[in-house]
Amino acid sequence: MIEKRQIGKLDLYVTEIGIGTAPLGGWPIAVDEQKALETLETAWNNGIRYFDTAPLYGSGMSELRVGNFLKNKKREDFVLSSKVGRVIVDTDQSKAAEKFIGSPNDKDSNFDFSYDGVMKSFEDSLNRLQLDKIDILHLHDPDNHPDHFEQARSGAIKAMIKLKEEGMVTALGCGLNQNEMLVELAKEGCFDCFLLAGRYTLLDQTSLEKLMPVCENNDISLILGGVFNSGILINPTPESYFDYTKLDSSWFENLTKSLVRIPKDHESPEFWLNKANTIKNACESFDTTLKKAAIQFPYFNRTVSSCILGMNSSNQVIENIDDYNKKLPSSFWQYLKDNKLIDERSKII
Repeated sequence: MIEKRQIGKLDLYVTEIGIGTAPLGGWPIAVDEQKALETLETAWNNGIRYFDTAPLYGSGMSELRVGNFLKNKKREDFVLSSKVGRVIVDTDQSKAAEKFIGSPNDKDSNFDFSYDGVMKSFEDSLNRLQLDKIDILHLHDPDNHPDHFEQARSGAIKAMIKLKEEGMVTALGCGLNQNEMLVELAKEGCFDCFLLAGRYTLLDQTSLEKLMPVCENNDISLILGGVFNSGILINPTPESYFDYTKLDSSWFENLTKSLVRIPKDHESPEFWLNKANTIKNACESFDTTLKKAAIQFPYFNRTVSSCILGMNSSNQVIENIDDYNKKLPSSFWQYLKDNKLIDERSKII
């Protein structure tokens, strides 16, 4: 059984595991229609009731697939989140199709944080999803350009508030890979949750410094993405990825250019691989896996409402739920803290 947790102070509850559907939009490999529906069906049959999508994922393909699946389910039985900040447009040559494999060659996404852009994006999402409202609406990646944050404050956020006031949206959120901008966005006073990728994981607990206290003080729930930190917490090798960037000699430079976040001076491929492998060795000494520990770690912190796991097959769904259900002993978590493998402020009970 998958437990549920509240979003902010709202009458809205999500399962502790949500299914992230970027993989069903073709990232990083193609997934055909039948396999996508089988993955969603397996998630449903095993108790997952929270579905996260976005226009970006396959230039609308993920939303279409999720919509086709959920149209046969009772609306009150699931929670759906999507995002604004990009508008899907027609194109002669899609760059998006190079990243989201198998997605339409005649569709692409353009950043648009204007008021009108958000309204159009939202209406288009409703049509693709075959819904008349969206439970959680996230502002998506307003950190990819120096101008986007202010554009979002003057346009997108006002549109999101309007949609919530009209009952078209229940909760407002923002999806990012960094702590700093979310701390600033909390000051807007309108957000119920943040979708944070990679900053409260078994490997990286930097959100404990400022973001977690801000969220606790403002009744903002955290929905976590990237619990495997792009793969390093499944199998840490120089071929692994961290923050969507391969951990080779160019990792620091490439991450900086990607604008996912700005790495700190002490960070390097060796730093993160050594840390991940040390935690992996600890897991093995307790006869468990790094992946299982990574799935279970966030839930001790009650600010966390759900972890979104990107999945593209029925086997992945079943394996992840199994890792969630078979709880590790408290002695394991205490060992990690005693040996300074996780931040001493991390909740472990």
